[in-house]
Amino acid sequence: FSGNTNSIFALDYISGALTLNGPLDRENPFYSAGFILTVKGTELNDDRTPSNATVTTTFNILVIDINDNAPEFNSSEYSVAIPELAQVGFALPLFIQVQDKDEGPNSIFEVYLVGNNSNHFIISPTSIQGKADIRVRVAVPLDFETIPRYEFSLFANESVPDHVGFARVKINLINENDNRPIFSKALYNISLFENTTVGTTILQVHATDNDVGTYGKVSYFFSDDPDRFSLDKDTGVILLTARLDFETTQRYTLTIIARDGGGEETTGRVRINVLDVNDNVPTFQKEAYLGALRENEPSVTQVVRLRASDEDSPPNNQITYSIVQASAFRDYFDITVSEGYGVISVNHPLDYEQVANGVIYLTVMAKDAGNPPLNSTVPITIEVFDENDNPPTFSKPSYIITVMEDIMAGATVLFLNATDMDRSREYGQESIIYSLEGSSHFRINARSGEITTTSLLDREAKSEYILIVRAVDGGVGHHQKTGIAMVNITLLDINDNYPTWKDEPYFINLVEMTPPNSDVTTVVAIDPDLGENGTVVYSIRPPNKFYSLNSTTGKIRTTGVLLDRENPNAQEAQLMRRIVVSVTDCGRPPLRATSSATVFVNLLDLNDNDPTFQNLPFTAETPEGLPAGSSVFQVVAIDLDEGPNGQVTYRMQVGMPRMDFLINSTSGLVTSTAELDRERIAEYYLRVVASDAGVPSKSSTSTLTVKVLDVNDENPTFFPAVYNVSLPENVARDFKVVRLNCTDADIGLNAELSYFITGGNQDGKFSVGFRDGVVRTVVSLDRETVASYTLILEAIDNGPTGNRRTGTATVYVTVLDVNDNRPIFLQSSYEVSVPEDIPAASSIVQARATDADEGVNGRVWYRIVKGNEHNNFRINPSTGLVMRGVRHLDREQNSSHVLEVEAYNTEQGPMRSSVRVIVYVEDVNDEVPVFTQRQYNRLGLRETAGIGTSVAVVRATDRDTGNGGLVNYKILSGAEGKFEIDESTGLITTIEYLDYETKTSYLMNVSATDQAPPNNQGFCSVYVSLLNELDEAVQFSNSSYEAVIMENIPLGSEVLRVQARSIDNLNQITYKFDPNTNAQALSLFKINGITVSSHSGQLGWHNSNSAGLAQLEQQGPC
Repeated sequence: FSGNTNSIFALDYISGALTLNGPLDRENPFYSAGFILTVKGTELNDDRTPSNATVTTTFNILVIDINDNAPEFNSSEYSVAIPELAQVGFALPLFIQVQDKDEGPNSIFEVYLVGNNSNHFIISPTSIQGKADIRVRVAVPLDFETIPRYEFSLFANESVPDHVGFARVKINLINENDNRPIFSKALYNISLFENTTVGTTILQVHATDNDVGTYGKVSYFFSDDPDRFSLDKDTGVILLTARLDFETTQRYTLTIIARDGGGEETTGRVRINVLDVNDNVPTFQKEAYLGALRENEPSVTQVVRLRASDEDSPPNNQITYSIVQASAFRDYFDITVSEGYGVISVNHPLDYEQVANGVIYLTVMAKDAGNPPLNSTVPITIEVFDENDNPPTFSKPSYIITVMEDIMAGATVLFLNATDMDRSREYGQESIIYSLEGSSHFRINARSGEITTTSLLDREAKSEYILIVRAVDGGVGHHQKTGIAMVNITLLDINDNYPTWKDEPYFINLVEMTPPNSDVTTVVAIDPDLGENGTVVYSIRPPNKFYSLNSTTGKIRTTGVLLDRENPNAQEAQLMRRIVVSVTDCGRPPLRATSSATVFVNLLDLNDNDPTFQNLPFTAETPEGLPAGSSVFQVVAIDLDEGPNGQVTYRMQVGMPRMDFLINSTSGLVTSTAELDRERIAEYYLRVVASDAGVPSKSSTSTLTVKVLDVNDENPTFFPAVYNVSLPENVARDFKVVRLNCTDADIGLNAELSYFITGGNQDGKFSVGFRDGVVRTVVSLDRETVASYTLILEAIDNGPTGNRRTGTATVYVTVLDVNDNRPIFLQSSYEVSVPEDIPAASSIVQARATDADEGVNGRVWYRIVKGNEHNNFRINPSTGLVMRGVRHLDREQNSSHVLEVEAYNTEQGPMRSSVRVIVYVEDVNDEVPVFTQRQYNRLGLRETAGIGTSVAVVRATDRDTGNGGLVNYKILSGAEGKFEIDESTGLITTIEYLDYETKTSYLMNVSATDQAPPNNQGFCSVYVSLLNELDEAVQFSNSSYEAVIMENIPLGSEVLRVQARSIDNLNQITYKFDPNTNAQALSLFKINGITVSSHSGQLGWHNSNSAGLAQLEQQGPC
């Protein structure tokens, strides 16, 4: 026979039995299509040799599958790496293929994952017939930090025991930067003493990042560089880099940024409280103090007030005072505290005479209340003033002496000495002043106590003197002390008296032109001496031609020389009016009178002379400002005549421009009638007339020049009185601000001006030239500190002390702004949350910065310089309002945005600062649920599957959060009452029995709806095909068949065709005889078990004389 591939069949040539030589494997490609065998039968002769009678038949042998193969994967191990942020539904890039080489129902198997956390992934399909590609998808959000790698067993299971396919699946997660650093504390609070050593570790901040590797490595930074602290970027250790000073700053608040290796940042705060340490020594307000008191002052007398200050805080700045050293009388002093001052007082009266040099030196210590306490000392000099408590004392209470009466004037009579127990120069020995009472003929030296004569003495005038000598010390008023001594002086007589005049001088009236030899007068002199020493002789000395004298009697007569009262010859006029008479005694040697006698002759007038001004030229100087009626000048005019003829009266000549003066007609005293003002009229010229009372009257005229002297009565006057000046704040020091214009109507020193700033210059930014009045800057200005100054300028003249005048001016200085301050944001950072569907141009956050400058320099502009690459935001450049930009926000793409907003004055230049604005995007239900597959297929679902059988799992993901990301599932159509879906898990199960014969497949539409308005929906389809099973009976087309055949028909001839069918609509029905069929019939007939095309069975004739009824039975497919 032919068609016997690989000789797999054997044919018995005698019996015709066809047998297998070896096992059949349908999965062998040589066998899978079946066999077509051609068999030739030859009839044997009686001798058993082949005859020519032959017959050929063809066998179509199909190899029917049996379940002898387990499912097999295309690899024993699968390995893949995926990012940990892979979304739910993400399909892993794995080529997993599984195949069961059997066919039909024998190739149906289930695939599933086994292993820890296998629920983190789903596979599809899970029910497979034959061969399929397996997709592994992410079922839940992954986290590298929780599970960095997965290892599962992938099984493909048939219902037949031991028919299991197996493979390993290894999934490694790729770390992503999905965690921000988190500080261990939101606020680190620490307190440090201000004397903490530089370099000390203050604290260590710590932030953790759940990422691993470089993404989990945290670095630390200050948001602003503090000047006293450093931060180790790796360890988070904060070191002190500069000394702290509680008195300057009590608290520091530092903002720390923790940044991981992927750039994610978190901010934290460190609050450092500075604690006071007693590091400031009490400081006295002065380097030394001076006090004074008088001796014998009563107790508890305040001597000195002193004060020390301590810049520490309580209790370190609480100060106590004590006296730590004294040069003398330490116990006499106490120190107490009153109103913050240390008050030194005495508790016992002091005696100046016991104090060396009258000075006591104290050392006072101020000590604070710190631990340990700090102190400082200051020297105190206390000067003790002497009290006059001791009187001067003479060595004797009285002194008796005698002296010759001819003792010389100025000769020393006696030395007196008084002592005073006081020791000071003011009240002690050196202060004693001597005085003498009792006679003007003696005087005493006020310092030495020497008594001397002041003139020649005359015993004949007085023979004894009793003097009282007083010694007074330096006391004043009733505090002055006095010592008294008596001195008795007796004069011894000698011949020392001169003649003396009895009635000298002599005054007589004598009419001018008196005739010669007329009696004028008689002069008389006496001499107390006796005898010749007492006899006197008279003479005219110097000689006078107008008069003669009797030397013995002293009578004076006129001579023949004419007496003219108005004689212009001064010498003769004097001789006419004055007669000088000398007298001598007759002693040996003669003594002349100590003085001559003068006879004053009043020549009676005849009116023959004009008044004559005596003090020409008349010039008077008078200070201005004197009240009306003040004396200005005394005009003197004389008339050589006498009586009415010589009586002079005064008047002002009429026609003067101003009648500011009046002259007394009798005295000639010129007085003012108004207050004079030099600044109006500096000089007056007055015509003065002097007239006598004669008839007719005689007069003379002269000019009186009155010069008005300047008095400091005018105030310095500024012009203008108000100055307005504008200066840029960056002017250099010593810049000329303004030159003041000030005048004083006075003259001389009264108009010499000095300038001072008396107000508005508290910070000392300005100075004024002492003489030139130029206001200048002392240091640079800062408009942001003081924007304007109102300077009060004072001009003081150089008038007399106590009467100096001042004038004031106001200088308004406006400090013009210079752009020297950068904008400063009001917050160190801004954080805000907004919904992702916020409309375009909606306000998000107000960033606000201030610039201490003003005007254009203080105008702040804003812009976003970083973090807005996709134009999700925009900022109002003038207000700093951050708004949503042209591109909408999408939380699912980016849940937060870190913007860097810059505030600036100008496009260029350093006047700018930036701030971090963090915008958190809050979820809005704007995402539609998305199924992991557009269509899910469940192929080969057994039609006999029971109610509740799992069919498929659909999974949809929604990138929203909360209810917006929670999905409910629903079958919209196609279930036909056979299936239901779990609204939470997406598991589709059967709810009714299935029947392949009724419906072979189902196509369902499934929706996934999120749980927040507007309840977005996603859709998918689920295709379910049923697997036909032998659940329906096979029915023959007829209940019985009959055939009539000829007895000699050839073997193999078709006798009858039977046909059966089944509602299961199986691909193949096989036929065989019922085992209960008659054995004879079975030997005569055979049946073709498979007729693929017609599904009929053929009965064949073997070799028999009769045929019986053949019963057929149908078998379903194997």
